[in-house]
Amino acid sequence: MPADADPKPERLVGRLVLAERSPGSKSERVAPLLELDDGRREVLRRLGANPFHDPELEALEGQVLIVEGEHRGSHFLVRRYRVRGDDSPGGESSGDPV
Repeated sequence: MPADADPKPERLVGRLVLAERSPGSKSERVAPLLELDDGRREVLRRLGANPFHDPELEALEGQVLIVEGEHRGSHFLVRRYRVRGDDSPGGESSGDPV
């Protein structure tokens, strides 16, 4: 695979929660996390959105999301998402439903 090619997208399904991240550091903040069925929590960051404050994702707290993107270090970069049961895709880079 060429160095500039996008990695193969992953799809995750889970409930969006807001939780404190990096307590005591300069990066301390409340961040959107996806709680997966296996108990893992993935920090979400939408492509093109502010990494420290994303009102679009924060407004979805408690909803079950289907997200598509890839792991990037300590977070999951969301390229597309939709609320489970919602026919309209969301996110800035949405297009086809996830």
